[in-house]
Amino acid sequence: MKKSVLIGVSIVTVLAILLAAVAFGFADANKKFNAFKSAGTNPNISDPITVIEPNNETQTNISFRSIEPDENGAVQQAQSNVSFRIIEPLYLPSGYKFENAGGSRFVGVMNEIDMASLSYKNGDEQLTVKEIIVVKTKDKTRSSNIPNDTREIVDINGIEGRFSEENGMKLLGWKIGNLSLSVMSWKNEGQNQTSSSLSKEKMIKIAESTREKTLEEAIPEAQAKVSFKILQPTYIPAGYKINTAQISGTKFRGFSLEAEQAVLPYIKGDEFFAKNEYLNLKELLTIKDETAVSETTSKIPWEYVDINGIQGRFLEEQSGIKSLNWKAGNLSLTISSYANNQSGFTGTPLSMEEMVKMARSVK
Repeated sequence: MKKSVLIGVSIVTVLAILLAAVAFGFADANKKFNAFKSAGTNPNISDPITVIEPNNETQTNISFRSIEPDENGAVQQAQSNVSFRIIEPLYLPSGYKFENAGGSRFVGVMNEIDMASLSYKNGDEQLTVKEIIVVKTKDKTRSSNIPNDTREIVDINGIEGRFSEENGMKLLGWKIGNLSLSVMSWKNEGQNQTSSSLSKEKMIKIAESTREKTLEEAIPEAQAKVSFKILQPTYIPAGYKINTAQISGTKFRGFSLEAEQAVLPYIKGDEFFAKNEYLNLKELLTIKDETAVSETTSKIPWEYVDINGIQGRFLEEQSGIKSLNWKAGNLSLTISSYANNQSGFTGTPLSMEEMVKMARSVK
């Protein structure tokens, strides 16, 4: 018999976790498992998983490229290794495909830096975007003689950039706040590195596209991947800003389950979101559910709240992570609040009242 509550975990929460894992590349789309029953006592039940990509006719007219699930997962993994938020190029020249992403911290005698790299490939031609931020400077008084910069000056969205070509390497560098960025291009010919066919103008176009998406760009891209209307809050707690780069829409299809999910993530932090607090709004539409779930009553210590006349359920875990669940028509909605540090996920100072106020504004 189908029930709406799992043992210790709600159906909404489990499927939301599964969809997030598939969308960000942490789950194998070909691996067989059952999202609902894996939360129970029988881990051997299997169910095929498919992430459905939209047909060409559903694509929007937005000029930037679509970030695929595999790329999103790789960038998320790189993101976990750096303190700033990685910015991806929204434009790539024809023929270039995502290859890999990396993130790491380097500790030197003078500085500690975080660096992220995004690599793309077109046959033998390589394209890399690097982003670097200085985390800590150990000796600010030490000076060095810096030679005059003779590289060509170019304009990147009103910011001064520098372009050079040497030993087969084309290099374009610029800054956004404290973040130093560069685009590098070359061609591999056996053991040799030669100049690529990528023009300076196209490298500048890549640099200009390495920016935050606007909300007007990101929402239609996610909307094209789900059949329901994505809802948005009109109230956001103070200090939080929407992370347009990670707004997503995902379709999930299993043997006994079929669903769609949209995620609107918000972050509270500095300019590039070091020292982050996260606030996610997830919207889930269950299209088909033929899963048999135990009738055992959940013992989760929910606190019940009113959300525009609908009963909502609030939970604060021992770790401090908070979640608020409610329904809006056929949609199951969840707002979750958490932070991340070296010890793992923890709570934030955000109150239940603020989360309820945000939920009541979702339209």
